[in-house]
Amino acid sequence: MKNLLNHTDLALNIGNNNLETSINIYTNKITVFLSSSNNTNELKKLLYSINIFIYTYFCNNPSINLEDLCYQNLKLMDTHHMKDDLISVGEQIIKSYIEILHKSKPISENKIIEHALSYIHSNIEKKITLEKVANHVHISSNYLCYLFKESTGFKFCEYINICRTNAAKDFLDNTSYPLEMISFKSGFNSQSHFCTTFKKYLGVSPNGFRKRKH
Repeated sequence: MKNLLNHTDLALNIGNNNLETSINIYTNKITVFLSSSNNTNELKKLLYSINIFIYTYFCNNPSINLEDLCYQNLKLMDTHHMKDDLISVGEQIIKSYIEILHKSKPISENKIIEHALSYIHSNIEKKITLEKVANHVHISSNYLCYLFKESTGFKFCEYINICRTNAAKDFLDNTSYPLEMISFKSGFNSQSHFCTTFKKYLGVSPNGFRKRKH
């Protein structure tokens, strides 16, 4: 249950307006949960944690009031007690955060962030700096830093680390590469930095993550 309560991947995709990916991440969480429990009270706890986690990640945006939405989502959960209904409520929670976080963003700013994210994802194995990305999208580093936090809910360096961690997850799942090579291919400065960052975001070491399937 502990790893199910880490919703960084979900928050990241909600911040990027990736509805389909967000729903897929949520569905996977539900599948893992149901493989070990059918307790609706425990399912509610999972939904509570998702709601609060997402609210906490994005509540520092002064232009958007998420407190009311968080409270409404909690009330919505309390009105349902059947497993299938609660699972649907979880999807509604994700959709509601995506809608309120992205409905008022200027198109021009969205395009800048889209280009910045595309550059990051295409070069994740390389050294990526705020200055390089800012030059790529033709804006100042300070403005990109501001837009990045506004659009994704993450600081620039944090977002890079999360992307590198996600890349490493894919290598751990789909290859037999040693950790040193995965660290290099995911863009980390060193294997120790890789292991520390991976455990920070996923709550488990890279070796522990790889062994979970065995």
